[in-house]
Amino acid sequence: MQNFDEKLKSLARLFPDSAPLYLVGGYVRDSLLGINSYDLDICSKLAVDDVKKRLLNSDFAVSDKNLRMGTVVISNGDFKAEYTTFRTDSYDKTRGDHSPSAVEFTTNQLLDAKRRDFACNAVYKDALSGEIVDLVGGVDDIRGKVLRTVDEPEKVFEADGLRILRLVRFHAELGFDIEGKTLAVAKKNAWRVKDIAVERIRDELDKIFVADTKHPDLHLAKGHLLGLRLLDELGLLEMLLPEVTALKGLAQPPKWHLYDAFEHTVKAYEVAPPNLRWASLLHDIGKAPCVEKFGNMHGHDEVGAEMARHICERFKFSNAETKRVCDIVRLHMADINGNTSWSKLRWFAAEHIDVMDDLCAFKRVDCEASCGEAHGSRLEEVLEEVRNDGTPLGLKDLKVTGDDLVALGVEPKERAVLLRELFRDTVMNPSLNSREKALGYLEKKIRNN
Repeated sequence: MQNFDEKLKSLARLFPDSAPLYLVGGYVRDSLLGINSYDLDICSKLAVDDVKKRLLNSDFAVSDKNLRMGTVVISNGDFKAEYTTFRTDSYDKTRGDHSPSAVEFTTNQLLDAKRRDFACNAVYKDALSGEIVDLVGGVDDIRGKVLRTVDEPEKVFEADGLRILRLVRFHAELGFDIEGKTLAVAKKNAWRVKDIAVERIRDELDKIFVADTKHPDLHLAKGHLLGLRLLDELGLLEMLLPEVTALKGLAQPPKWHLYDAFEHTVKAYEVAPPNLRWASLLHDIGKAPCVEKFGNMHGHDEVGAEMARHICERFKFSNAETKRVCDIVRLHMADINGNTSWSKLRWFAAEHIDVMDDLCAFKRVDCEASCGEAHGSRLEEVLEEVRNDGTPLGLKDLKVTGDDLVALGVEPKERAVLLRELFRDTVMNPSLNSREKALGYLEKKIRNN
């Protein structure tokens, strides 16, 4: 941290007294809250070209980021900060675009403050002297832990619909209350989120869903739950994930469940570790359509997995993350009654080894959200067993390869089938996993065919 501060001050000394360098945004807000932040935004009235000239023969490098917005990145070793010239922004109010339609650079710091979103994010700190410059009452909001727009909320939210999701995120990450008018206008303008690029929406949702991990020093263990509840209150959950809100009021058998399907889902999300929160929200979405079509919830896992795939595609998840989420949804009912044969469980574990750790963890989550207590499943026992008794967990773990099948004269179209059969039977009986026994197994199969 000392090296960081020294580099920041060295940079600030390169700016003239008439245009001091300021820290602004989350870094200043978090420092006033007494928590660490290294997301460094800096600014001054100097135009980018003037900044480049002043840093030309210094230890600092400047790289362009968005010259239309007056933004460059200034770096020196592990020190990196995003610099922006004071500016005012104009937006097309008929749309919810996140990018301004017009940008005008200014020397007026108040105008720069008013183009931001919330007062707590519009406090400036002189990078050299440490003096706080507060033009919109942000310091009082930080002390009072309040989220309030820098200007009239209608103007702020009409300009940029993404700010409504940012409102949710800051509420979740910081635990700040929301000023009444700001909340009411956010609810009225929630529709503007529809016009935001889906990647930006997903990025904000991802941050909201792990909000409890953002600032450990604030001890907001339920930050992510605060965020989800606010999404629901604003109507954004219905807008973005209607498959989840369709579960509201859907009764479940009281013998197994404390909550209806929606509150069960919310509870699962609440108790799930961060990497399972998307899966927890989607794991039971198949229940509503199953009840509507069949009158019961049987098969909701398969139906839900297909729905989850469409949702992941809608939010442009990576292929790997889509597969992981959908696998958890599709497999979360595995051995639900505890009567699957042990050999079938071994094969299940080997066949789905890439998702087994997450699946076992999720079954504990699902159990706690159903009956109030997290219990381990037999899948955990079988997973430990197959990992420790020599069981092959993929074709690559077998003691024979396709080359052995070629040597045995097996036709090309039959090789994959034979290896798959050997894999399955070796999972059931790991003593087969020696080269001698595997070759014997293959030779017998070939003779019998």
